[in-house]
Amino acid sequence: MEGWQVALVVLAAVLVGALLPLIAQLYGTLHTLRAVVEKNAKDVEAAVVAIHHTAERVDRLGSALEKDGKLTEIVDGAASVAQMLNQVRGTMQVAGTVSAAVVPAVVAAVKAWKAAMDEDPLPSTPAESAAPESSPHERKEAAG
Repeated sequence: MEGWQVALVVLAAVLVGALLPLIAQLYGTLHTLRAVVEKNAKDVEAAVVAIHHTAERVDRLGSALEKDGKLTEIVDGAASVAQMLNQVRGTMQVAGTVSAAVVPAVVAAVKAWKAAMDEDPLPSTPAESAAPESSPHERKEAAG
């Protein structure tokens, strides 16, 4: 064997030695991936079956309601509820506008009333406030 052939054999052995752990790791990863896919496939299949059963039940319910004429009543009821909610919304908008105009006026009136109640309308002199009030009977005796 010549030198270059020996070098080629050594190079091939190094490559095979380096590739063996890589191949083993790839095999383990693919095995785990297969297990995950199989488990998820079972879960997806169960979900599809559940969705299919639910769709069948909804179809049966819709057919029964349509046959009894109840579906029209349900749709009409939902439309009535929507109309009522729109009316309530309009009423609330009007009430909000009115309260925005009325509340500041009421607050100002209450403040003015409180300010008027806090003030003494007839200021008294210190001598008058110290003298006790006489009864009507005492005033009559003093006058007469």
